Amino acid sequence: MKIGDYFSGIERSLRRIKSAEIEGEVTCLTSDDFNGLVRCRVVFWDGSYLDLYEVVSTEMGHPIKLHYAYTYLKNGARVFRYDNAPHHSEISTHPHHKHIGEQDKLMPAEEPTFSQVLSEIEKLLTE
Repeated sequence: MKIGDYFSGIERSLRRIKSAEIEGEVTCLTSDDFNGLVRCRVVFWDGSYLDLYEVVSTEMGHPIKLHYAYTYLKNGARVFRYDNAPHHSEISTHPHHKHIGEQDKLMPAEEPTFSQVLSEIEKLLTE
């Protein structure tokens, strides 16, 4: 799999979101045929938004997220953020973890897929 194929899949997933739209452009930068970065903002019907950031390698034939952050905000306040920054070695799922709320409560979390993050947001939007 080449990085362009991965980017195309992300863009298809973004277009399928019925209750949201992309703000600005989806940024897809490549360093070679197998490595790149994707970044964008998805704005939902209630004004909340998701900032997506992934640095991905497909050299092994499948996508591996070297770095990622999925940050969901509502009314300017963070609802949650998943990321793999290696600064919380005390977490059992290190480096993967989740920050919850404005108080930044730290929780263990496995690396989510983009679809899982969207599903979590959809549930919050229907509460």
